Amino acid sequence: MKRILIVLLLAAQLLAAASCGGDSGEKVPSGGSDRTEDTSAEETTSFYDSIDIPDFSGKSFTILARTNLIDEMYAESETGEIVNDAVYKRNCNVSERLNIDLNVIDQPGDWANKDRFVNYVSSAIMSDDDSFQLVAGYMNYMPITILDGYYTDINTLPYIDLSHEWWVNGFNDNATINGRMYMAMGDLCSSMLRYAYCGYANTKLLEDNGYVAEDLYQAVRDGKWTFDMMTGMAKNVCSDLDGDGKITFDDLQGVWMHYMPVRALTNAFAIDYTERDQNGLPKISLYCERLVNAYDKVASAVKSDYWCYTGGDGDVKFKEDKALFFFDVLGTTDKLRDMQSGFAVVPMPKYDEAQDGYRTETVDTTSILLVPSTIRDPELVGLALEALNYESQKLVTPAYFDVAMQSKYARDEESKEMMQIVRDSIYFDFGYIFAGAIGGGINSIMESAVSGKGLASVWAANEGTMEKGLDKLLEFFGE
Repeated sequence: MKRILIVLLLAAQLLAAASCGGDSGEKVPSGGSDRTEDTSAEETTSFYDSIDIPDFSGKSFTILARTNLIDEMYAESETGEIVNDAVYKRNCNVSERLNIDLNVIDQPGDWANKDRFVNYVSSAIMSDDDSFQLVAGYMNYMPITILDGYYTDINTLPYIDLSHEWWVNGFNDNATINGRMYMAMGDLCSSMLRYAYCGYANTKLLEDNGYVAEDLYQAVRDGKWTFDMMTGMAKNVCSDLDGDGKITFDDLQGVWMHYMPVRALTNAFAIDYTERDQNGLPKISLYCERLVNAYDKVASAVKSDYWCYTGGDGDVKFKEDKALFFFDVLGTTDKLRDMQSGFAVVPMPKYDEAQDGYRTETVDTTSILLVPSTIRDPELVGLALEALNYESQKLVTPAYFDVAMQSKYARDEESKEMMQIVRDSIYFDFGYIFAGAIGGGINSIMESAVSGKGLASVWAANEGTMEKGLDKLLEFFGE
């Protein structure tokens, strides 16, 4: 276990060390900046002014993060990289304002190491070990550990106010059953932006085929950016470049979309995995007429010449002007930064124009926040958690989204607008949040359309597993 000490900023230390800065009158070495003005500005914020901050006297608050996503929670120093510096400043601000010792430790926690991460968490909690007070874990596999009673109901923590804009209530509301919520998402989880699904349109190919990017943007604004609109444009653009009489991997594709974005079409089409009954309890609602029609539509599209389903190299082909539309996550903009042709960012398409707004799903590797049941100081944990999300919303989210992703990578002002639409439409269905616990491939039903399997047979093979998984969840939450 790697333990990373961020800061312990006491008044006497502010004059002796240039760590998180402060009103010391000294310049921060190693390429940092004088943070006197920033610190004073922070002291006037409404969040801190609205509460009486206890004297925590340098108490420790430790976050357990996944090694592959530790940059979400920790920055060693200011480096000039916008997002890194925002994370650093956020942690420093929380340490200073609350007078706490903020630490981040990490464990391998990617998919290949899921058992290792879970075992690390469970062993600590079962040993009544208070060595960490917050877990930033993998959304797919961590929810099932809730059934073991390892975590604190976040709603019971002092200072937690989920009405604040720095909480993602498109997640938190649906993660709550009977008023109990054992995991949450807020702006501290910047991976939700990194892994949000979206579409990219090659503006050169648009123009070469009689389209203009502005028409696409306007269609999004008008609620007319639909799956049928996308496939119609794709059909008109795909071309047999090598003249062999068929559209293959090396020809001009209309749509490049592999299995993960295909999965996300369920949410994009506003097809709910679950719905709440009259008692507010979720029940499986996925198998419906809308899913049947959407499944058939997707199955037909992926078999067409204009659609390339192959995973990998999609960004390469897109940059080579070999695909009109490419679907991936917002973080892929980093791979497109050297693209010679322009690109437009669009949300995932709607099912039809009648659909009420766009919906964005994020990859289930996105971080969720869990508070161990072993915490000794709920007041400290609640206030630190609230402050970290507040500071993230103020500093990290603008840096990551508005600055790093928009100004640095996006090619026009309209793309910035589209990215905002993607961000604002992030939605987590209960069935998607708890997919790992429910089982039965509830979050991957649409993917089965690619294989040619009939929806009825797929559903019949998995319905029983889903119902049993849901029943077990509801039993835990106190049905």
